[in-house]
Parts: sequence; C-alpha cells; structure tokens
Amino acid sequence: MNALIERLAARVDQGEVYRIRSRTVPIQFTSGHLDSIKTNETEGMALRVIADGKLGFATTTDMEDQNTLIDAAVAASAFGDTVDFRFPETDAPTPVSVYDPAIAALSEEEMITLGDHLISRLTKLDSEVDINISLAKSIERVSIENTSDRQLEDKRTLFSVSLEVSKAREGDIFILSDSASVRRFDDFKPEAMLARLTRLLEYGKKLAPVASRPLPVVFTPNGTITLLLPLIVGFNGKAVYMGTSPLKGRMGEKVFDERFSVTDDGTVPFGPRSGGFDDEGIPTMATSLISDGTVKAFTYDLRTAALAGTRSTGNGYKGGLFGGGFRNVPAIGMNNVIVAEGKAAEEKLISEIEEGLLVESVLGLGQGNINAGEFSNNVAVAFKIENGRVVGRVKNTMIAGNVYTLLRDSLIGVGRKAEWAHGALLAPAIAVDGVSVVGEGT
Repeated sequence: MNALIERLAARVDQGEVYRIRSRTVPIQFTSGHLDSIKTNETEGMALRVIADGKLGFATTTDMEDQNTLIDAAVAASAFGDTVDFRFPETDAPTPVSVYDPAIAALSEEEMITLGDHLISRLTKLDSEVDINISLAKSIERVSIENTSDRQLEDKRTLFSVSLEVSKAREGDIFILSDSASVRRFDDFKPEAMLARLTRLLEYGKKLAPVASRPLPVVFTPNGTITLLLPLIVGFNGKAVYMGTSPLKGRMGEKVFDERFSVTDDGTVPFGPRSGGFDDEGIPTMATSLISDGTVKAFTYDLRTAALAGTRSTGNGYKGGLFGGGFRNVPAIGMNNVIVAEGKAAEEKLISEIEEGLLVESVLGLGQGNINAGEFSNNVAVAFKIENGRVVGRVKNTMIAGNVYTLLRDSLIGVGRKAEWAHGALLAPAIAVDGVSVVGEGT
C-alpha cells in the first residue's frame, strides 16, 4: 500500500488505509442433519482522510482502482465533520496471540464430524429434541497504514459454534441455545457446552408459576448481558462526553458495590475480541472501568478522545459496540469485557434464595431506557427458585430494574467461575435482589 499512502500524502493533511482479507467456512446442521457448507471470501479497503480539517471516508472491494477510492474519500471530506485528532504514529503495539494454526488447518470433514458428535450426544440425552447447529472457522488478515508512518498487520483466527435445542409440547415450545467463539481450537470445550445444556434441559422439564413482585434474581454467565449491556453503554466515552450517561462527572466515585469490578481488555491471549490493535491502529490495552465499585475510566476512540481532551483507549472499531464490517466508520466499541470473579459458586447463590429466578436469557436485549441503566425484558429462558432449589421453568414473565441501583444497593453476590459468553464477555453468575418481576401468578 506504500504507493497509495504516497498519493494520499500529496492530496490530504492525513490519510489512513484499513484493509481486510478474510475467508470463512460456515457449516449448518438443521434438525439434526447437515444442511449446507459454504466458503465466503472477503477483501476490502476503507480509506479515511482529513483534508482541511474535515473527515472523509470511502470504501471499495476493487483493490486495483485506488485512484477512484482516493477521489471518493477526498470528495466526501468536503461535506465531512470538522475533527481535531491525528492518526497514530510509528510506536508499535505489543503483539497479542490471536492466530492458531490448528484452526487454520481445520478441515470441513473435521467440522462435520464435530457437528455430528454434538447432535449424537444431545439426541442420547433426549430423543425428542430438535437440534440446529452452526459451525464456522475464519481466518483474517487486517492491516492498517497511515501517512504518519504507521504500518500494522494482524493475522487472526476464530472458530465458533452456535447450538440451538428445542422441544415442543402441546401449548409450549422450550428453546435453549448456547454458543462459543474461540481463537484457539483447544479452548473450545464441547463437553462443558453439553453439560450446561443438559442441566438447563433438566431444569426446564416442569413449568412453575411466579408471583408479580420484586424478587432476587441470579443471572447466569450468559444472562449477565442483561445487566452489563447498560453499563457498556454508560461507560462509552461519547455518552459520558455528551452527558447522556449517568456516569458523567463521577470519575473516582464509588458507584457500585465494592465486590464488583469490570475491565475492558483487548490483550487477553486468544480472547475472542483480542487483537494487537483496534481498527484505528491504536494498541489494545487493559482498561479498568470499575475497580472495587469505583469508576476508574471510560472507553474512547480517537475522535471522542480528542473531544474529551484525553487519549484513545484502543476501543475504535468499525461497526461500533461489538464491531462488524469494513464499510463502517470507526466508533467506540468493546474489547473483551471481563467481570472479576467473586467468592460464591453459582449453586451457592441459588441455595441461599428462598424465592426468586435464575435467568439465562431475555428477549429484546437493550429494551428500556438503556442510557439511564434501565432494562425491561420478557425472559426467554428462566427458572423458578424455591427454597434454594430450581423447581421449574417460567413462562410469560418479565423482569425490569436499574443496573446502577441493583449493583450498588442490592448485590447479593458474584460467582467464582467466569465463563465466556456472547463472543465478547467473560463473566461469572451475578445475583441481585429487588428485581421487578411480572409473572403469571401462583
């Protein structure tokens, strides 16, 4: 890309070229049978320029016609926003392990065998379940070069499995799902996935009524996204700068229970959202957002950091919150979101609840006034707790609350075993009291 950078330098104040080459092999099983095998290849380039202090952006999949790309970005800058930041210079980031030859070498036959194995194991547990599985491996090479002599490249692998199990009975359909995304094949633990689904299937054999009143709720590692998504939005540096986050002006303040700590970390070896640098060429880092209940930092990309008078935290990602697509302009996104482990096992948290819920997943994630930290969701998969035991699955039930209040005044405990969930979150179970529950009654 050196010739492209040279042409950019002659026409604009600053320029940045982002290039991605990826190959993905998705395999789909539907109702327990192999349905499709595909190969998707993508190569694209995104160009950001700053000309006369204004930002321009253009993308292409035609890697040969670079002059048209430059012309488009320069033309866009005439109508772009005025910005006050510089693309990063030559200091090199610390390498992060994100490439596994075992994933790169994984054959379609081996992936099919793994899918068949999962289906066979689940069918033995319950012959009446309908099983859908998606498996995919991807290899991508991301490079960034700019007119400040920054030249970076990461080669990354990812293997993902999504599994859905459903069981239909008269007037009722019970659907369970689980997923895993790993950059190192040895980190994929199918037996753990099967054990979890087995436990939840057992929990769901019976239906149980639940009263409409405030109750304690244990969120499983997968279910904690209900609490954490409003926090992720609240710690977004743009929301803080604009004043839409409840955390504006609260740096250094103890806002949460001292047993609660959260870190954004892009440097975790083989973490599903790890990388040597973000999509702006800023080295990833570990940013403590909450330490022992105290607000320590917010997340920033280059543009928002300049507005706020601070530095980027390596959170500039195309597609924003959880990223996606080279055609998007970088915005604040997340690396690996890590909740510090506590002292209690999930089973212990459940055993200490006289009446409450165990929540695995919700419908309409992000509903409610999320900027204020509020959630209001129908549960997708949740179970009734009575006298310290899970007694059955609940239906037609809604939960609501404010995460800032619950995690400050009503934290029962944090689990001692963190698990990866949603391809970006490493969290243990979290139990809180006083969640508003609207159920079918007793």
